[in-house]
Amino acid sequence: MFQTSHYVFVTLFLEVFCKQRSVSYSVVDIEVTDYPFTVSYPNFSILQCGTVCTEDSYCTEFLFNKTNKQCNAVHCVNKPGYSYQFLSPKNDQILRFRKDLNWMYMGHYYYPVEKTATWEEAKLECQKLCSYLVEINSKEESDWLAASFLMKDSCDSNVYLSCTAWTGGNDRSTEGEYLWDHTNTLVSFTNWYPEEPNGRDSENCIHLEKDGSWNDQSCDITLSYICEKNY
Repeated sequence: MFQTSHYVFVTLFLEVFCKQRSVSYSVVDIEVTDYPFTVSYPNFSILQCGTVCTEDSYCTEFLFNKTNKQCNAVHCVNKPGYSYQFLSPKNDQILRFRKDLNWMYMGHYYYPVEKTATWEEAKLECQKLCSYLVEINSKEESDWLAASFLMKDSCDSNVYLSCTAWTGGNDRSTEGEYLWDHTNTLVSFTNWYPEEPNGRDSENCIHLEKDGSWNDQSCDITLSYICEKNY
């Protein structure tokens, strides 16, 4: 009874505390056996633990040990200036709270981010979520992504001007040789808009347009982006 009440209390607190930050948490079972990037905070309350994770954009979840009050904020990517420790939670006294994000499943998990970023910034933001910039392997996937995340009534009629999103495709290493960034594999399927790609060495990153077609664009402009993960 205490454990259930404790979960409810913490969940309600985090919901209230984080509401204005658009962050909420769910209590989940320990599924991951190893956490290579954890930041340790000794003698924290569970509420302090949730607070520090909420305020850290690199933190995707936190682990709290009910016995020794050890708080561990979990990162998916190394944050400069942080001291990390490796954690293997095999203790039933450890509670796990994960940030809720509205991933959509269609073979893989996809998460659209409406805030804009350069290609490099978008890549890092996806890595923070234990994911990567979307990699598209079929016309069905390209069309589904556009229909699910980009087609909106507010979109401009010009496919180039609005409602577009970064993918992981780029030819930054070798002009004309497009690779998927995460898997470092050649882009075998393509869905270029007519007369694209045409930017040569000034436009090296692929973005998805609202009709499902692709365009090469300067990696330094800011666009929304779509993150993908396998599980």
